[in-house]
Amino acid sequence: MKESTDITELVPEPPKALPPAVPVWLWPAVMLVLTAVAFAGARWQPSNSRLWLFLPFSFAGNSLAPLPYDPAVVYLGPLYPVWLIVLVGTIGTVIIEYWNMELLARLLSREGTRGFRGHRITGWALYWYRKAPFWTLVSTCILPIIPHYPMRFLATLDNYPMWKYQGSVILGRGARYALLAALGIAIKVPPVLLFGLGLLFLGVMIFKMRQMNHASPEVALPVAQVAPVPVAAETL
Repeated sequence: MKESTDITELVPEPPKALPPAVPVWLWPAVMLVLTAVAFAGARWQPSNSRLWLFLPFSFAGNSLAPLPYDPAVVYLGPLYPVWLIVLVGTIGTVIIEYWNMELLARLLSREGTRGFRGHRITGWALYWYRKAPFWTLVSTCILPIIPHYPMRFLATLDNYPMWKYQGSVILGRGARYALLAALGIAIKVPPVLLFGLGLLFLGVMIFKMRQMNHASPEVALPVAQVAPVPVAAETL
């Protein structure tokens, strides 16, 4: 008599993020302390207050619920050296990205996200992301027309090394900050116009998020129908 085959042995396990080893309070505490330091620095050096406050603003601008920061960098361009704007912005971005990736790792390591992790669209996106993960991340960090938000999910699901991910953030966001600051130097944009653009970007983002919330969710494939995802050799 033939032995019955357990179907679970034939079903590939969807990609799963590894839960972080650091305490959940660590990065919020770091950002809280640095925000307090930034506000104190703004009071101590009123002439450099905008630069001090750019640090906590970069936390919010690069969080999972981001505020538009491009107009702010253009505004700072004529006021401070470009290298200093890039340095402050990149430091803030790296810190918030540690927390972003930690939150996503905690979320995507839960069994409740199995449907999303095993969905064919997720597998398709991971397949193409793995062709050139580093440069994909760099490009989405630089170019405003390509959203970086989905790349965080893919990098987390792929358990992409944090040092490589942060290297792409430093390279990509650093270049973006430099270009935006240089734009502010080259083109004298009135602050009122920049403020209006920031509000416009914020409104568009809120509208898109509301559309996503009201859209009918995709029906996840049953686990037995999940197709295996080809894994390309890791490349830069």
